[in-house]
Amino acid sequence: MIETCKNYCVLKAFDIDGDMLGKCRELAAVDGVSLECKQQNLDCKLTLVNKSASDIVFQKILDGILEILKSNVYANYDTTLEQCVIENARSKGAKIAVAESLTGGMICSRLVNVPGSSAVLYEGFVTYDVSSKVRRLHVKLATIEEFGVASEEVAYEMAHGLLENNEIDFAISTTGCAGPGSDEYDTPVGLSYIGIGSRNGIEVFDTFFDKERNEIRKCVTNTALYLALKNIKEL
Repeated sequence: MIETCKNYCVLKAFDIDGDMLGKCRELAAVDGVSLECKQQNLDCKLTLVNKSASDIVFQKILDGILEILKSNVYANYDTTLEQCVIENARSKGAKIAVAESLTGGMICSRLVNVPGSSAVLYEGFVTYDVSSKVRRLHVKLATIEEFGVASEEVAYEMAHGLLENNEIDFAISTTGCAGPGSDEYDTPVGLSYIGIGSRNGIEVFDTFFDKERNEIRKCVTNTALYLALKNIKEL
């Protein structure tokens, strides 16, 4: 139990695969040390507990785990993706806008959960219908007709539409197909695109999750928050 240990460390990381976790467990396989890992929808909490090992041994294990996980670690304390996004955006004085399709407001809801988010979150759109993307975000109908609504090009134009407002410093957009069936453009279920944009440019990331509908949406939400956090840190 943490209550009876010498010391412990919590790491928050994103998208830890089995190989990485296996290497971390090997490092922590030392008398007096334990490693607990809980991962949900790609968001991972690792708790390294030192019950009786020396501080030198414990620190060596921790350093080794950090070397294995590298940039997958987004915090060295118990926190959330949305908390980190808000804190980092606030420290940069950045205003965020979000345009969501398949995530349907999940990203905005997560951000609003954080106290003080009003200093950062400027606005959010759930542009679920094609006409909403065109009217609200100025996505070109020709782009949708050529590439489909769940496409890199549409995610880019959604983020670009947000950034047309000069009060916005950072934009997040999502579009994709969460199922249970494909859309009229035959988009594979589980495929999504996440647009991350600032005044420095817009980058679009594609993801694919072979999961149930709402699990796909949760994974896309977490991925969008993680990518936003990485890019806000670079602002």
